[in-house]
Amino acid sequence: MDSGVNYIVNNTGIPTSEWGKYKPAGVNPDGPSVDFSELLSGKNQEIVSKLTDGAKRTLQRLKTNPNSISKRDWMDLTHELNAMGAISDLDYGWTRADFHFIPLGDMDNPFTTTEQLRETMGRINQWPGNPLDYLDQWAFSLKKWGAELSRELNPDGTPKYKDVSPIYDQASACGRVSNLIKGLLSADLFAGKQGGRI
Repeated sequence: MDSGVNYIVNNTGIPTSEWGKYKPAGVNPDGPSVDFSELLSGKNQEIVSKLTDGAKRTLQRLKTNPNSISKRDWMDLTHELNAMGAISDLDYGWTRADFHFIPLGDMDNPFTTTEQLRETMGRINQWPGNPLDYLDQWAFSLKKWGAELSRELNPDGTPKYKDVSPIYDQASACGRVSNLIKGLLSADLFAGKQGGRI
């Protein structure tokens, strides 16, 4: 299976000329991303303390007005978290807002996309303004797609697709990044700053 390199790329609006700005940092290539249990032990405050003021302001807006985050705000925030190793390169790549990686499966037996998956892609390409909703919608559709592909059979009754795990891996990445952001939202974003105002 060649699922690690063969993807459909679906542009979601940030010009391709800017994609290079957001390339994975290479600090934490294969993972893992920081998980929720580490955040519960106080790592969220440590991570937040290392963020730029711009990233903290994005988190503050996500906390107070979650539907007002631009794709560039989201990409800047997650790129910063990737550069410090909080989000692995793999998870960062799977949760980008400038384009989608979609597993194709075997070159000789590619996954078929469903109408619902295409509709979801169209909807999130419009960008809901809330990156956590964006991740939830994408993960839900990926899991549903994976389940549908898992049920497909060849005429002889064998599974049509040998391995749909790349689809579930991408859905899991959405959950990890979403949980990380939710954990960071519980931190004191402007600890030590007078009045904590932005």
